[in-house]
Amino acid sequence: MAIARGDWFFIVMVVLDSFFMTRPYLYAIQQDNYRVFEILKNRRLRLVYLLDFIAVCIFVGAWTGFYFVQARAFFGFLTALFFFVAEFAMYFTEDFQARKKPLRYTKRAVRLLIFMSLFGAGTVALTLAYLNVRLSDAYLRYLIFFAYPLVFPIVFTIGASIINVLEKANNKGYELRTARILKSMPNLTKIAITGSYGKTSVKNFLDYMLKQKFNVLSTPKSFNTPMGISLAVKSLDETYDCFIAEFGARRKGDVGRLMRIVRPNITVLTGINSQHLETFRTQKRIIDEKCKILNARGGFSVVNDELREIVAEKLKGKNQRVIFVGFDKNSDIYAENVISGTFGSKFELVINGDRFEAQTSLLGMHNVKNLLLAVGVAVGMGVEAPYILHAIENVEPVEHRMQLIRGNGINIIDDSFNGNPTGVKCALDTLKSFEGRKVVLTPGLVELGKEEQNENYNLGKYMAEVCDLALLVGFKRTDPIKRGLLENGFGGEIHIYKNLASAEEDFENRLRVDDTLLILNDLPDIYDEK
Repeated sequence: MAIARGDWFFIVMVVLDSFFMTRPYLYAIQQDNYRVFEILKNRRLRLVYLLDFIAVCIFVGAWTGFYFVQARAFFGFLTALFFFVAEFAMYFTEDFQARKKPLRYTKRAVRLLIFMSLFGAGTVALTLAYLNVRLSDAYLRYLIFFAYPLVFPIVFTIGASIINVLEKANNKGYELRTARILKSMPNLTKIAITGSYGKTSVKNFLDYMLKQKFNVLSTPKSFNTPMGISLAVKSLDETYDCFIAEFGARRKGDVGRLMRIVRPNITVLTGINSQHLETFRTQKRIIDEKCKILNARGGFSVVNDELREIVAEKLKGKNQRVIFVGFDKNSDIYAENVISGTFGSKFELVINGDRFEAQTSLLGMHNVKNLLLAVGVAVGMGVEAPYILHAIENVEPVEHRMQLIRGNGINIIDDSFNGNPTGVKCALDTLKSFEGRKVVLTPGLVELGKEEQNENYNLGKYMAEVCDLALLVGFKRTDPIKRGLLENGFGGEIHIYKNLASAEEDFENRLRVDDTLLILNDLPDIYDEK
């Protein structure tokens, strides 16, 4: 028979080994919407693979030594057995490593774990059956088990690609069901928000503002994918007046796909910059994709007035109602005489010529713009000024987005979710208004493609004008930030750390009472802090 009796024991070991090995790979693709071919972005996977390589070298060395002893069959069996024990121990320990986000055992994740366990074992079993027939020396078959961890990235890529085809079909079913549910509610006002930045903040501000008058359901947290929206729609029923969906877009076609699912009556375009240039490849593709949000069905669009020319070009010849908001007095809704500081902001809100005094505890001029985008939707839906002003005054900041935390004599501005060129400049502008030493902690900007080096240099250049102490996370990626600091007259201290944890451990040595620490961006686990 092609599979020897003792081989079945090791095939069971391969099933278990595949399960444990799959988890770090699953975690890596889960952080990037299950895109398989980007797994090697993850520094931890490269470390895991290196450890696998070392283990294989050690046990193959032992296996080779036993080849020359009389009882080599017995010692070969033991070597393979202890190899699997070492693999289990290594992957079990790896699961206890600190992660910024935990592995989520969703139904999709569990399906992939089970499939990879069986697919990996099946691949080994077929290879073993073939070699048992072809090899005259059965001792050589143990090399299959030693080689398995080394080829596992290929096995995982093939297996995950196969199941992704099935998952896409499954997801398509969810999307069609979501579209049917939304279409079956003709009285439901559907609002969609997209842009390179500010989406979640605008969504939360608008949710709070509209709840003064309507029953509103919004997509939770930063759920902005088709599946995230599908999960939110499960909670919809006839008692809701409005549904607010955040649209994420990292690649061409993302916004168009979400528009076909939700078919919104009202849309919001927050702003456009080079965020996700790495995946879009060109700025034109970013603009084209984001502007698909303008196709509101029978309603209107609210747009940042900085995009007036782009929107005019995109809507040429179309009868689409657009409400422009911002700081331009030619806009339908605008703010002027804005005073922004550590308390928040005060400004005059002008709505179609009517003036109102407004104030908010939200930090930064950019949050005034985010509020104006929410106001644009509220006004278009007939919400009266007193409700709008009350919402502006009482709305809370979104977690990790210019969230001010005071404690132990130090101000912390948590903007760790922010990772785009426009947002970091706004955050640094806000930092200017604080007294005492100004400290910036950042790993730099990512997903900017060919613009990444230049934008990180510009970040350093602007930091040189604002901060007194720069804490940089990672060595290679922050090099342009350091150059931007030094080449633009920065006279403060620069400290560079290998990762965020080591930077945090050093806070007690670097921070003083009355300092203000701005935390800019926090790299996802798929990126190296290098």
